[in-house]
Amino acid sequence: MQSIFDTTRRRFLLGGLTALGATTGLGDRNAGFGARSDGLRACSFNIRYDNPEDEYRWEERRSRVVETVSTLDPGLLGVQEAQPNQYDYLREALDDYEWYGVGREDGDREGEFVPLAWRTDRFEALETGAFWLSETPGEPSVGWDAELPRVTTWARLSDRETGTRLWFCNTHFSHVGERARVESARLVRERARERAADGEEVVVTGDFNLKPSEKPYQLLTGMAGDAESPVVDPRREADTRSVYGPWGTYHGFTPEIEDRIDYIFTTENADVGEYRTLDVREGEYRSDHLPVVADFELARRPRLPWKRE
Repeated sequence: MQSIFDTTRRRFLLGGLTALGATTGLGDRNAGFGARSDGLRACSFNIRYDNPEDEYRWEERRSRVVETVSTLDPGLLGVQEAQPNQYDYLREALDDYEWYGVGREDGDREGEFVPLAWRTDRFEALETGAFWLSETPGEPSVGWDAELPRVTTWARLSDRETGTRLWFCNTHFSHVGERARVESARLVRERARERAADGEEVVVTGDFNLKPSEKPYQLLTGMAGDAESPVVDPRREADTRSVYGPWGTYHGFTPEIEDRIDYIFTTENADVGEYRTLDVREGEYRSDHLPVVADFELARRPRLPWKRE
């Protein structure tokens, strides 16, 4: 993986996210974005479920969520904690995207969604699906020591510009179950390995409820030593001059930013241009989490199948 780009490619990839600034989270609202005809932007955004007891309720925040996504203009978007009404709102407001998601309670409309979206002018959907983070991933279920069912949503996409095949996956790990997070990491890694072995690129977004020092992160990124992984953390792969914003991603509707628990993972052969965590907009909160964004380039030719064991 290259961590330093040639001048032309760096100018192209860095033009977009740099315009966001790091003070307000959106920077100058009149700032333009660089053309990204060859690159790809992915965003992971936990939007906070619609809790009527929150001080900052969804009705107040939802326009800011849409504004943020519209300004970022990602090609790939993974959202967590979307209840059915929130999912419907986002689909209507962000209609440049095709969406897919299922409720975690019944695989239809009950419970929170972890929907994903992709720009229709960039990608053609070949297949969509979901699996549960449990011992029975093919059906709605609670896994291991988790308290709630946790679902993962995915789509197989074809890049209209390059012909590249991509497996895009969005997930939300248990907030209480330590074993559930470990086993969930193994399950997602295995699904990613299968796709990479078939020659597909892989992008995984999500709220993983874990820090980089913890075992599930190391399992996902192949650092645990038990098995290799086809995905890496692009924040670590980017040139240090191209990483912006806070380290942490959770702030709980306060100015104090806590742990890094939201991630974007890419295949190891992606060329990472920039990685950014948007800052807190104090008093104008979008969510209790911060959006994370990565600009990168995938191969312009079919990738060689990733090794199988």
